Amino acid sequence: MRAHKLALVIAMNAVGTLAVAQTPPAPPQTSIDVQPVVELKPTGTLGTCVYKPVAQEMPFFNRLSDDEKTNDASMGNHYSIHGKTGKNVAWLGIVRGITPPVSQAGAVTLLIEHKYFDGMTDCHIMLVEWTGDGDFTARLDVDPQAIPALSLVRVYGTVTGETAGVPEVRVDYIRVWPWRTFTFMDLAGNDHSNPRWKKYADLGSSGNVYSPYPNENYYLHALGDPAEFGLNLRPQ
Repeated sequence: MRAHKLALVIAMNAVGTLAVAQTPPAPPQTSIDVQPVVELKPTGTLGTCVYKPVAQEMPFFNRLSDDEKTNDASMGNHYSIHGKTGKNVAWLGIVRGITPPVSQAGAVTLLIEHKYFDGMTDCHIMLVEWTGDGDFTARLDVDPQAIPALSLVRVYGTVTGETAGVPEVRVDYIRVWPWRTFTFMDLAGNDHSNPRWKKYADLGSSGNVYSPYPNENYYLHALGDPAEFGLNLRPQ
């Protein structure tokens, strides 16, 4: 209730009358879900499932056109995040930068490395492609502490523009997967990821990025150290 009321600041002015200054209400908070981290124990079998939105996510998922429910670049598909101003999208990616608002009424800006997604995932853990179509930014009204650097997110919202090849999304809903709740698969071609991030990946001689039960070292070698990312990291 308080966020939707005007705050009244009453002060005596120079001639002894009452002056009333009104401050605008804080913007409504963006809807957010954070995937809980649970201990994953190998069962000896792995399964593939269709992605299922959680309850709060479902209304935003249902707004999408069929061609935006996945961001697929495998088996001849050629999904692109570019040239989509005005489009309602649901993009997945890794949070590389977090810029807090400059004022109480401002929005948080995320710098996100896009990841392709074909709509299928491991049944026990979220799965996205290792490759993607470049970087984009996302603006939303949340506590920056709720979104860890190098977490996986899915942002639902409208593309408001594109600056220097970096699309911008105004977010209505965001789903967050912290470390140990997601993994990667390298089955999609046509990688257009920003080379800026590749220097942080150390996948070893095999180059295999898939792990069904990832630990902290998995993410450190795949994505880098969170201490080097997050606060005020900007596109380049």
